[in-house]
Amino acid sequence: MPHSYNGILLLDKPCGMSSNRALQQVRRLFGNAKAGYAGTLDPLASGLLPICIGEATKFISFFSDSSKSYESTVRLGYRSTTGDAEGDLSQTKLASIDDAGLDTAVTLFTGDSEQLPPMHSAIKVDGKPLYKLARQGKTIPRAKRRITIHSLSIVKKADDVLNLFVSCSKGTYIRVLAEDIALSLGTDGYLTSLRRTGLGDISISEGITMERIEEEELCFRPKLLKDIDFSLSHLPRISLMPNLERGFTNGVETEISYSECAAGAVSVYTHDEIFVGLGDLTDTGLLKAKRLMSQEYIQSARNTTIVN
Repeated sequence: MPHSYNGILLLDKPCGMSSNRALQQVRRLFGNAKAGYAGTLDPLASGLLPICIGEATKFISFFSDSSKSYESTVRLGYRSTTGDAEGDLSQTKLASIDDAGLDTAVTLFTGDSEQLPPMHSAIKVDGKPLYKLARQGKTIPRAKRRITIHSLSIVKKADDVLNLFVSCSKGTYIRVLAEDIALSLGTDGYLTSLRRTGLGDISISEGITMERIEEEELCFRPKLLKDIDFSLSHLPRISLMPNLERGFTNGVETEISYSECAAGAVSVYTHDEIFVGLGDLTDTGLLKAKRLMSQEYIQSARNTTIVN
């Protein structure tokens, strides 16, 4: 019987590889396991790409909704058709930039704002990704999106190069931010490099390279995975008594007689600390199942616990 892999791989995606290609390579390295990634990274970008494997795919959204951190490099005095190094470049006027101008840009772009998504993006309009329309030379109206720049640092490395350090909400396009910052400085600019260094509380220091995965024999690769509930550590947790476990894991609304948890989303465990899913706790103490682990997973986890 083939091994069933369940967990979260914090991949350090290399530059030059699409997120989908990275996903397919990870799937192959884990025996063609079911998997999905959270938070697309362009081929140009490197860095943290969480890949949820097996039962962990049920909780991808908890990564996608997290804030993200990036390091990027911007070249000034040029305009790119895509906003990054993959587009066609045209040289424009390079303005003189001083520290006061950089400080003003930091103030201007930090906080809540609206951002116009680029044509070269995977956003779909009438079922078609914008980048396909852009490749046909088409430009169509796009609605601006609300974003938040939590923190921004701009360092000038040379007259025509800026380093950006950004922490931002989901849905923020760093390419567009780089272009907008350049325009505020009186010039044009495009992204020459981008690296995702953080996602929520997770740092790239925890990232694992493809080479590291390949070094391990297939049977030992599960030790590279984080537990399925890794992305839910911010939620309150409830442990069920044995008489309540079966009902909850079968999707039955369960009445909790006592809980220190406030109403809202909770991660749910059995009496012997096996993660069984995500629940919603009401003000009246009713626990409703939202996403459940499979019975096969629960039994396998319990058998592993008994063996160990």
